[in-house]
Amino acid sequence: MAADLLDGRSDGRTQSPDQIDRAVDAARAAGATGRILFQGDSGYYSGKVAEKIVARGGLFRLGVPRSKPLWRAVARVYEDDWTDALDYPGAQVALLDYAPTGWPDGTRVIARRVRYDAAELSADPRSRRSRTVGRDQLALVLDGIADTAYAYSFIATDEELDLDEEIARAEWEFRRRTSIEELFRDTAHGAGLNHLPSGSHAVNSMWMWGALLAYNLSAWLQMLAPIGTARRRIATVRRLLIARAARWTLTARRHELHFTTAAADLIAQALARIRAHRPLLPA
Repeated sequence: MAADLLDGRSDGRTQSPDQIDRAVDAARAAGATGRILFQGDSGYYSGKVAEKIVARGGLFRLGVPRSKPLWRAVARVYEDDWTDALDYPGAQVALLDYAPTGWPDGTRVIARRVRYDAAELSADPRSRRSRTVGRDQLALVLDGIADTAYAYSFIATDEELDLDEEIARAEWEFRRRTSIEELFRDTAHGAGLNHLPSGSHAVNSMWMWGALLAYNLSAWLQMLAPIGTARRRIATVRRLLIARAARWTLTARRHELHFTTAAADLIAQALARIRAHRPLLPA
């Protein structure tokens, strides 16, 4: 619904408020009426981003960078306040008594912790896992004083979360947001977004929109086509519906394509479903 092509040095948060406006406008124009929930990783952690979401009537869940105030807040959580995370063996979640300064009223922070054995943690400062462990805990493990340590992740949200089940579900849903990475990967490798064609930002932006349009058309087609258990990728559409061998004939001045029986059946079913949806599409 909204996208921008930025260089690697740009801060995406500067574009986020405008993207939020465009996304909300597009959703409303498409008929969406409920509250919209925005989720983003710590690259979108900004009070201004949160304020814009609230101003447009939405809710937010944003990843929070680790900081000293957060580590202090974690230390204040009683052991009994941790509850098991959903679909994540060994992980637990809790609500912290901490809110980032200057953020919308009602902002709260969810913490998730996962316990690791000493052998699973590295002294290498570049280690992604070790960076999620508090400095004091990590030092105890690396010095051989402790056998285990907890790695932490944090989410800022303005949802009303009173029950353990609500906290666990919010964290679970936030964790599932990474499915968007599949979209990026498929757009890059299936629709050519990994090969921008020009030194012109305008040309590359048009290329980006073409790739995103191709992805969406592929996704819609796969929702309509009976592709069975095949992985839902652009390559799947290309293999099953587009790049199919056929014989071209001319009979009684009529050109015809002759597919294999399996291909013809699948294409016929897909076309029938597309035609059945035509009345739902705007003129």
